[in-house]
Amino acid sequence: MTQQQPKILVADPEQSNLTFYRERLSELGLSCITTSQSANVVQLIKDKSPNFLLIDSSLQDPDGYQLLNHLLSDDSNVRLPILFTVGNLSEKKMSLHQELMQFVDVLPKPINHHRFAQLITDYKKQFLLRTVIESLANKDEPELVDAVEEGILGIDSDGQIIYANYAAERLLKQRFRDLEGCYLESLFEDACKRTVSQWMQHPIYKVTLSDQILQVENATLWRADGEAIQAKFVAAPFHSDTGISLLFAFRQLKGTRESKDKIARLAQLDHLTGLPTRLAFQEHLERNILKAGLTGHYCALLFVDLDHFRYINESLGHDRGDALIKQVAERVEQLIRRDDLVGRMEGDEFVVLLSHIDAPENAGIVAKKIVDQIREPFLLDGHEVFTGCSIGVSVFPSCGDNATALMKNAQTALARAKQVGRNNYQYFTVEMNKFRSQEVSFVFELRQAVENKQWRIQYMPVIDASSGNVVACDVKLSWVHPLRGELSLDQFLSVAEESGLAPEIFIWLWQQALQRFEKLEDEAKSVARLILPVSSSTILREGGIDWVNNVIEEAGLSPDQVYLELPEGQLNNRDGQISQALNELCRSGFHLILDSFGTGFAPLTLLKEVPYSLVKLSENFVNVCEVSKTDQAIIKGVVHLVHQLGIQVMATSIDSDKQLAFLSLSGCDWLSGDTIMKELQQTPQKLDAMGMFVFPG
Repeated sequence: MTQQQPKILVADPEQSNLTFYRERLSELGLSCITTSQSANVVQLIKDKSPNFLLIDSSLQDPDGYQLLNHLLSDDSNVRLPILFTVGNLSEKKMSLHQELMQFVDVLPKPINHHRFAQLITDYKKQFLLRTVIESLANKDEPELVDAVEEGILGIDSDGQIIYANYAAERLLKQRFRDLEGCYLESLFEDACKRTVSQWMQHPIYKVTLSDQILQVENATLWRADGEAIQAKFVAAPFHSDTGISLLFAFRQLKGTRESKDKIARLAQLDHLTGLPTRLAFQEHLERNILKAGLTGHYCALLFVDLDHFRYINESLGHDRGDALIKQVAERVEQLIRRDDLVGRMEGDEFVVLLSHIDAPENAGIVAKKIVDQIREPFLLDGHEVFTGCSIGVSVFPSCGDNATALMKNAQTALARAKQVGRNNYQYFTVEMNKFRSQEVSFVFELRQAVENKQWRIQYMPVIDASSGNVVACDVKLSWVHPLRGELSLDQFLSVAEESGLAPEIFIWLWQQALQRFEKLEDEAKSVARLILPVSSSTILREGGIDWVNNVIEEAGLSPDQVYLELPEGQLNNRDGQISQALNELCRSGFHLILDSFGTGFAPLTLLKEVPYSLVKLSENFVNVCEVSKTDQAIIKGVVHLVHQLGIQVMATSIDSDKQLAFLSLSGCDWLSGDTIMKELQQTPQKLDAMGMFVFPG
């Protein structure tokens, strides 16, 4: 049989590196395919069918880590051995993606030529064995060697492993170079005490020696991590000149427990992350508090909650949400000491016990490290996902002398961390108890408002500052609270988002507003323009964008008649998800308004990332612009900046002639408020010409 020359695909952004690889790999007997563009790799794999890959971490668009994550998440690529070259072994992203690193060979630069040649030689050896196995394997199962779930081991006449496919490496939690030379019999024993192999007495050897096939439906195999798996296996004699005399094929049985010890632990370990559950963590916390009380040292509890995890779950799917939870757990575990403990409460909530700290402020140092690490990107099936976290800190004994008190107070501090802007940590203080109690009460009252429809809708006309003509209808929602009075949307929107009530509120608001428009004559409806507030959770929930398109179509309006309005604070920490959704809506024809601009919640880059038609000034500036020189200067600066970007400016809640005069002279394009309303009531023909309707709420 003619020996096939193996092919390797090399992806490195530096042409000088590619030249080196071509020369060196040719000397080692490989056919070399090269590219300097990361975006070309997937297609080259499909077109050229390489046998190995060499990927450099410094690739861009996508970067080397993103590319590696994408390749390893695709079942068609997982069988390819990958050599991953890095700038050095302390590259920051390596520590963030350790799970990826266990499936590749990492080689730091400058390249160690001996190590490089050794790895390539090992790849070639495995390739040649694989080729022989493929050519002689049962023709009815040509996919056997490629199977993602079917582990294949090649065994020599002494019972030693000399070949392992990718599935075998994954199932046994061990790379081939660690498996090579091990005796097959060792996989069947938890702890082998013999120093000399007894392969010739093993049932597998005895059966296959007489050219018979041994098939076992349920056997226990031990992995490198000390866990056991239940597997079905077939051992068949294999005749070739490669040194392989036996093929051992195995598949893990579904739904089986890996060990008796694991069964005992299941009740106390989270099934997804392997971390202690709430009950197990609380028991450990109580023991630690008792110990701290006896020794007189501090311990601290950190309550960690991911920011806006619900949006990731809804937009990317629950599988990727679970993958993110696992990676978060791994990152947090890497930051703590051996005597500390991480637990998972539920959903996206984690707790960290710092078992012994010298001073309360040390807990803040750890909390900041966690915040900084979670802010770094995560790679999920080829997607670079960003999130953040908020942390509440309680310290024993000042914040509580028992587990229940520490947990409760850490959650209270967490609520404060979210309230002041997220992506930060807060220590518990006594004053926070009052804040927490008020927040819980407010959520309850908001649920009652949703149930009892305690809302007021106003339809405010918006005029063009230069012509004075009505150009749009601004739909405004307020909450008629039975005790607190009328609350504007910005006063309860963040609580509605956090409690999950926002989608229900906005769906109801849109239904009411669009029913009014449906009553217009076709001619009036065709010229109407509508400004509708919406929340990020309403758009990012599953099917949210389709819902927006469908309800507008059903109302007889076209997307270019609708302006979607999101407050600036809604865009903080969404890290690209809401921007992508807004861009998609913009491509459908909708106009976009950035509301409450200037409150400082979102970066100016949003104006570059999303094609806004209008920016609405924060009412905080409008309300005092007639008396505050500082606010006047800010307004003029914002108007100038936004106009330079080709975006118009809108000012609302104008309730005096002086405000109207200043905002008009400052260059605001669209104006709205009680003062505008009063003027228009004296010229109703302007409303009629627009097809507008203005009703009290």
